[in-house]
Amino acid sequence: MQMKWKTMTLMALVICVLWATPGCGKQTTNGMKAQNYKNDGYLGRANSNPQLPGHHIVTNYNTDNRTMREAIRKVPGVADSSITFNGADAYVTIKLTPGLQAREIPTVEQQVATVLRFNYPRYTIHVKSMK
Repeated sequence: MQMKWKTMTLMALVICVLWATPGCGKQTTNGMKAQNYKNDGYLGRANSNPQLPGHHIVTNYNTDNRTMREAIRKVPGVADSSITFNGADAYVTIKLTPGLQAREIPTVEQQVATVLRFNYPRYTIHVKSMK
C-alpha cells in the first residue's frame, strides 16, 4: 500500500513538472521568443519610447525645445528656429529660407503651428517669422 502511494505521488509530481515546464522556456512551441518586460506593472506600455516628440510625460523645457526644433526643421521653408517658453505658452520664431515669396510665408507659419499643436497639445503655440 505504501509503495503504491509513493508511486502515485511520484507520478503526480512528474506530471505536474512536465505540465508546467513548457511555459518556463524562452521559446514557445511555434519558435517565437516570449517577450519579457521589466517589472513596472505596465508590461512595456509606459516609457517604451520616451524620446518621441509630444510623448505625454513630464518633460523639461530644454527637452521640449530640442524636440520642437527637430520637428519643425522638416517643414519646407524653415531654415532655423528659436523657441521660448512662458508657462504653457510656447513662442516660436522661425527663420525662413532665402528666396521664399511673401505669399508663401503664412502657409509656412501655419504648417509649423499645425505640427507643433499636434505634437505638443500641452502648449499654446504662438508662431511668427523673420527673414
